[in-house]
Amino acid sequence: MAQNRTFFDMKLNELEDKVVRLANLTMRQTATAIEVLEKRDLVLAQTVIDNDNELDDLELEINDEAILLIAKQQPVATDLRRLIVTMKSATDLERIADYATNIAKAVGRIEHVPYVLDIKPLKQMAEQLIDMLELATRAYRKGEVSRVRELNEMDKVIDDLNLQAIKQYMGSVPTMAVGTNDVYEFSNIARYLERMGDHVTNFGEHLIFLEKGKHYDLNQ
Repeated sequence: MAQNRTFFDMKLNELEDKVVRLANLTMRQTATAIEVLEKRDLVLAQTVIDNDNELDDLELEINDEAILLIAKQQPVATDLRRLIVTMKSATDLERIADYATNIAKAVGRIEHVPYVLDIKPLKQMAEQLIDMLELATRAYRKGEVSRVRELNEMDKVIDDLNLQAIKQYMGSVPTMAVGTNDVYEFSNIARYLERMGDHVTNFGEHLIFLEKGKHYDLNQ
């Protein structure tokens, strides 16, 4: 029995290390996507797009291994919750990385447009998002959730910036020399960042579930 326990702990620790690796890769993808936006660097954009396959594969690997561990070891209580949180966190992180890829693709569609629209709100949203990811990843890695509730207030900042950006972009249509489709792409980038913030908040909620054994909505 002790041998089985040691094997289970080893495999679970390996899975949690992979989630931390996925979180770090997601932060890197997000930071690079914003660099793409700032520099209009299509070579760098292609790097973000190509890297997405690695994150997709890692998420699948985590979920497949977690399901196999549940089937073979039949964990209960905290052990089962740790595996469930591992899978759900991996899925949210992969979704965040997908949005980073969407940003890189959007830049490819507006690269020809002079940036007469202000991208400062988008940069602020990305910086806040990375701060949220760092906080949640640190809480996951150290098993500490005391600061996770801060994600709610941090996400509200992103929501407010999103509304400001979209209002500004839509209001610029009648007066600026940019096409409606181009404004649409900039607005989409703001929406992608807003959705990324929601997924980080989900990540935090999973950690509360792990500690408390019940679901908690950080947006309440």
